[in-house]
Amino acid sequence: MPLPPDLSKPAFTLFPDAADRIIFGVCVTCPNSIEEKYFRDDLSKKEYGISGMCQDCQDSVFGCDPEEEEEEKEFWN
Repeated sequence: MPLPPDLSKPAFTLFPDAADRIIFGVCVTCPNSIEEKYFRDDLSKKEYGISGMCQDCQDSVFGCDPEEEEEEKEFWN
């Protein structure tokens, strides 16, 4: 599993439910489980360490490279 966010950050004091979700291995914005195999690359794993978001949520917030999206579809089908 990628390194989780630093739970001592002020954001997690303001949103304790987000900290609980990270502790239990769940995305902070959706019900997806956090598993290393679901992250596209090292940058996505690093972003998880900052925001606590899964790959799907990162894609919806930051966008997704269409080429990478096509590769991901091929991988899962």
